[in-house]
This record gives sequence, C-alpha cells and structure tokens, in this order.
Amino acid sequence: MGFLSRHLRLLFLTTALVVAAFSTGLPFLFFLVYLTTALLIGSWLYARRGLHGVRADYRVLNPRTHVGEVLQAVYRVENHDWIGKPWVELWNESTLPSSLPGRVVGMRREGRRQWLAKVTLTRRGSYRLGALRVRTGDPLGLFTSEMLIGHPTSVVVFPEIVDLPNWRLPPSPIDGTTRTRRRYEAATPLVSTVRPYVHGDAINRIHWLSSARHGELHVKEFDLEQAADLWIVLDLDRSVHAGVGTDASVETAVTIAASIALRTLADNRSVAMTASARRLQLHQPDRGPRVEQKLLHLLANVQADGTVPLAEVLNATLPQLRRGMTLCLITGSTDRTWVRALSVLRRKGVGALVILLDRSSFVSADPDEPARAELAAVRHALAEYDVEHRIVRRGDDVADAIGARARARV
Repeated sequence: MGFLSRHLRLLFLTTALVVAAFSTGLPFLFFLVYLTTALLIGSWLYARRGLHGVRADYRVLNPRTHVGEVLQAVYRVENHDWIGKPWVELWNESTLPSSLPGRVVGMRREGRRQWLAKVTLTRRGSYRLGALRVRTGDPLGLFTSEMLIGHPTSVVVFPEIVDLPNWRLPPSPIDGTTRTRRRYEAATPLVSTVRPYVHGDAINRIHWLSSARHGELHVKEFDLEQAADLWIVLDLDRSVHAGVGTDASVETAVTIAASIALRTLADNRSVAMTASARRLQLHQPDRGPRVEQKLLHLLANVQADGTVPLAEVLNATLPQLRRGMTLCLITGSTDRTWVRALSVLRRKGVGALVILLDRSSFVSADPDEPARAELAAVRHALAEYDVEHRIVRRGDDVADAIGARARARV
C-alpha cells in the first residue's frame, strides 16, 4: 500500500509540473520537467537491471529441532555485476510463529555477504519456510525489482525434552521386572556395585577404574534386568485440557510424553503410544532411533482436539498390553470411570503409572473448591486400586514432579 501511495504521489506531482510548465511557458519549469523525466527513466532502468548478476541462497542448519532451541539459517548473497547495489533486501515468508529475520545489505561490485539468522522456537508443530525473496531498486527508492530463489523448506519443531535423571521405568507386578537385592550371575545393564575379585570371576566383569583406585582387582555385580516395556497413553480429549498457548495443559502433557518416551528408549526399552486426538494415533511397541523419530513427529503435531472419553480409549488399549508391560497414562481427566478400567492390570501382570495433570491450575493460580475436590477424588480412587500416580501442576518442574520415586500422597 505504501509503495502504491508513493507512486501515486509521484505521478500527481509530475503531472502537475507538466501542466504548470505548458501553462506558463517558463523555461525553469520545463527544465524541471526534463530533469524529472530523466530521473524517472534512469531510476526505472536502474531498478530493472538491479538484480542483474545477483546470486543468493540460504540453508537451514537444523530443520528438525525442539521447542526452546534456536532455529539457524545461513544466508549468502553475491554481486557479480560490474556496478554496486545500494541496497539488497532478503527475507523469507513463513508459517513460523516468529519468522527468521530479514536483512537489507549494501553490495559492492564483485562483492559477497554472508550471515547467520536466528530465531528462538516457542511452539511445536510443522512449519513452512518459503523460498528466498530478493528485492532491490534504485538509490532513490522509486522503483524496485524482486525475484524468488530456491524452494520452500519444511521445519519440524519437536516438543521440549526434559532430562529425567531420577526416572525409572515403573515395574510390572511380575518376577523379573523390578530391582532385586539378590545378585545376578549373568551380566545385565543394571550394575549394582563392585566387590573384590575372587577366583572364578569372569575377566570381562572386572571394573578397571575401581581396581586402579583400590590397588587390587574389583568386579562388577548386577541386578536382575527389568523386562517390562512401556505403553504411553496420551489423553487428548479437548474436555480434559485447559489453558492457552505455551502454558496450556496439552503442552505440558506432550512434553511429559516425549520426555518419558525418549528416556525409556535410551534404556533400550520398547515404547508404544496411543494418542487420542481427533484421529486416534497408535504406534505399536518398538525401539531404536527410527521409533524415536516417529514418536517425535507424532507429538510435534497432535493437538487437544479429541472427543473420545478416556475410559473408551483405555478399553480399546488394554487388550493389547502384554504381560510384563507397563502402562503410563497422561491425562487431566477427573472422571473416575477410567480409574476402574485400570483395576484389571495387576491381574494381567501389567504395571501402571498415572501422570495426573491438575487441569484447574492451568486456568487459575487459585483453583476453586469443587476443582480441588474432583482432583482429590480421582487420587483417592487411584490409591484404592493401588495405582501409582504423580501430580503435575502449571509451573511445576516436570523432572521433579514425575521423577520422584515415592508414590504421590493422597
């Protein structure tokens, strides 16, 4: 609009000058007409060839990144023309909440400029970074020329990942899934302690650092390895979430799910996930980097737009749980009907942990009495069925809230 308005004013002034010159016949006004005409034609020709010899490109260094990290892109522009460019503007149109900043640079003849553009990512999702737009014009800014370079780039912003140093896979109630005080003869990933070497110990069990420190050979002892894998159920029913933007309960829920999933995969456990969004998303148990990427892409794009009650989601999921697995449920629901569905897990040899979001805390810093009573009732029901649970409120440190070993108190 500003560009059009400027040209309309220029057209009006030029027309007025021509009319005044021919009306009065003054030589000075005709001189101004000729000068103005020359300036306009020269500026237009200059702008027309302004991008001649200009080469530019950009490259996103980390198109797959996480919330809270910095998106970085390297921009480069070269001028292969024999004359300089007073100004060259480069920018991208994008769907990012905060786009990469553009820049205006002056280019000498045969010159080259390169810089690093950064923007902090605050919202997960899949975004599109458009082709590079390059614009220049005459020194007076009367006319411009523009061109598009390259192709759009996709950027995926994964959820924030919280380090869980105290997290341990909740055990299922069968032998071989919990730590035991009995030392295990075979080597497992769970090293419990070291002791002095005795005749008959395997050489590959020697702990060399401890041996060097004590001046005698020491060997590692192991605990029985956990056998359970993890199935995460992420409740995305829109009626059980509250809050807006980055402070919404759904963002906390997704962060928890992503952090637990990656922590469990790092322990070489299989992870499955059910996300009850508008379309039920289901990933069967698997492990490895490929599964990590699948789960991160899923969690980058899901929203709290589901309509299926949690009790129905659990009824559809529980038959798929095998003996020795552990169920981790992340929800803000205070409807106690889903708690009853968890009562069958112990008989099936399936462990359970509930991450319960205090939905009312995402609405108000001081929840009302009915909201507190509903949350207390759910916690009491979980305690009756001996289901371990954690409480997460708005502003809580996620690692502290879900990493505690002790059961949340009712």
